[in-house]
Amino acid sequence: MRFYHFFFLLLLSSLSFAQTGPGIAIYPTGTETGLGFRSARDTRWALDVRATRANFYSEKNKTSSFVTEVSAICRVIRLEKVRFHIGIGYRGDWNFTETNRHGIVVPVGVEAFPFPFQNAGLFFEAAPFVVSDFGKSTQGGIRTVAGFVFYLPVKQATAVAK
Repeated sequence: MRFYHFFFLLLLSSLSFAQTGPGIAIYPTGTETGLGFRSARDTRWALDVRATRANFYSEKNKTSSFVTEVSAICRVIRLEKVRFHIGIGYRGDWNFTETNRHGIVVPVGVEAFPFPFQNAGLFFEAAPFVVSDFGKSTQGGIRTVAGFVFYLPVKQATAVAK
């Protein structure tokens, strides 16, 4: 339960001080393609939620699976057009015909904003992970992703001068 409280508070704190709103990411290349959500662009701490590798089969002899991740990332270097980050998080490998696996992931990556419109950028990340079904097997590896991220602009409140 503390795990959920920690990530909820992290999400609220990152959204309240952000210059930009949440980000939506598409990861079309890498070992796991998918969709993601970032809580903010300009904060030191951010919440990263993603869903990748969704395989759904109606045939019983093929394994269906769905991978989700929730990570807290810290942007250790924040330059004008580049952000380097490292984090730690939870990874779930949900299987519909086998035992589900749970574990940790350590994302390390970079966001670059080379476009004139600074809310859109490129994203590269490598993340070692370990998942286990706490009985039969343990699996580990490094997942890589590359893609695009777009942060929604937030209207800034301005003070009225008298």
